[in-house]
Amino acid sequence: MSRFSGFPAHIEKHVGRVRGAHSRMAGGRDRGYDLVYCDHPDGAHVTVLTSGLRDRTAGAPLPQELVCTLQADQELHARHLAGVIAELLTESNSRVGYGALIMNDRVLLPESEIAGALAAPHPYLGDEFDVLLDDSGQPVLQLITLVPITRGEAQLVARYGRDALYDRWEQTGANLLDIHRPCTA
Repeated sequence: MSRFSGFPAHIEKHVGRVRGAHSRMAGGRDRGYDLVYCDHPDGAHVTVLTSGLRDRTAGAPLPQELVCTLQADQELHARHLAGVIAELLTESNSRVGYGALIMNDRVLLPESEIAGALAAPHPYLGDEFDVLLDDSGQPVLQLITLVPITRGEAQLVARYGRDALYDRWEQTGANLLDIHRPCTA
């Protein structure tokens, strides 16, 4: 039995039913991970996550998978953000940690101000979501949530640190699951 065998149950417990996946094969090549779609029980949100990226994140303290949760009608945007960042990490043989900014030089998600993501614990799920434990209670997998951010928010993080951005989000009551939210910086 794989040390990751609890991964599907962990995902369904925290973000809802797995609906389907886009195959590892893209454009005739094996990209090394699937994009998995989960429907939240509330019906208002969707999560797109990678499955298989953990095999390519050597050197990280724990193997990693990426997660992006958005409003249900923004599923294509969640897929795009998770897919683009997973592709970037696999091509560069890199990994990310909490607090990392992954930015594009222009808007990344059409019809929004979103130009990248902040790698973070999931902003709305408890701490038990962010790390998968094996049967003996040992951490075996880290889930890195991609929180969509604007260029202005990234500049705020670069200048004052991520706590300044979290404070701003809290002050403004920003809905981090909506790519159409205004920049809070």
